[in-house]
Amino acid sequence: MDQDAAFEKRFSEHPSFWLMSGAVVVFLHYYFYEIIRAISCDALGYAWLLWSAVMICSCVAARRTAEINDRRLLRWIDRVGGVWALFIFIAFLTHLVFGTIGYVMGGAFSDRALLVISFMAAALIVMLGIRQANMIETVRMDVPTDKLGDGTLRVVQLTDLHLGPWTGKMLLEQVVDKINAAKPDIVVVTGDLADGRLSGRERETDALKKISAPLGVFAVTGNHDYYDGLRDSLTFMEAAGMKVLHTEAVEVGGIIIAGADDRDHLIKQEWNLTRSETLVLSLERAQREKFLLLLRHRPIVELGTQGHFDLQLSGHTHGGQLFPYFTSRHILVGHDRGLKKLKCGGYLYVSNGAGYVGPPVRLLAPPEITVFDIGRNDP
Repeated sequence: MDQDAAFEKRFSEHPSFWLMSGAVVVFLHYYFYEIIRAISCDALGYAWLLWSAVMICSCVAARRTAEINDRRLLRWIDRVGGVWALFIFIAFLTHLVFGTIGYVMGGAFSDRALLVISFMAAALIVMLGIRQANMIETVRMDVPTDKLGDGTLRVVQLTDLHLGPWTGKMLLEQVVDKINAAKPDIVVVTGDLADGRLSGRERETDALKKISAPLGVFAVTGNHDYYDGLRDSLTFMEAAGMKVLHTEAVEVGGIIIAGADDRDHLIKQEWNLTRSETLVLSLERAQREKFLLLLRHRPIVELGTQGHFDLQLSGHTHGGQLFPYFTSRHILVGHDRGLKKLKCGGYLYVSNGAGYVGPPVRLLAPPEITVFDIGRNDP
């Protein structure tokens, strides 16, 4: 459970996170300072140090200010600082890569050319990442079952939107438009809908109310829903027109939707089963006849649930989101992104999510909403 304890609060609230990140960022800026001073002059090197100090201090000051939710300027300072830190990190890696290539080729690049190439490549990668983070994709999946007879049910999954000081109105409107364009019967939200202080968010709840799903919108909690107060998170989701499932199940549209709270896998009950295992096993008899859709934020398939659901929808990993984490696993317990058929029966889908945490950048992990057509069709 040590890994789960790491998510009891945001990474940015762990002192060790700031110490480690700060040390890395300072090293990277000093690394380029030495290069700039060597190829130009001391004055340009000192200008670089001054610029670096301004960017680092601005980012830290904005992120550590409680008013960041209310002040647009602070949000932009934080966003620019985060993007800059990512730019420097990528520039460092590209400098090493091209430096190695140049060395193998017998000094193909001068120090000045190598610096320019690294900065240009990093700028291009970051710009592409910003563009990708703001272009929601619609991913379509067919899930075969004979439990709906000849009918088909369309379910749309939204997860990890992270509405807050760093996710804007334009992204939210795009998400709602994409969902409605898919014409779902049911919409499910698998956690981390919002971040930050949740009072005074009527504009966002009004936008979410525009989601059209004849059979309803159902949600479960994610780890971020606990950070700023679970009660406020639940109020926010309910104000947005969502039915929040607290370790409970409902029958709708001819299927059973079971929702596990984010921390259910940590709570033991009778027979040493977790609370989420107990929920799924209590539906074992009904699941023989009806399609069981399990909603849980983290892509964890517990031993007691294996073979007892037809489809589990999860998120949490953001599909990797940032270089160099091209795998969705990171250091997290769970499964890779995408759809997979499980050995004990049933399917698991791990979504990239629609939003982002930290810099508004995604690299090789495009944001998505996912459309599932459940019924008699090909896998």
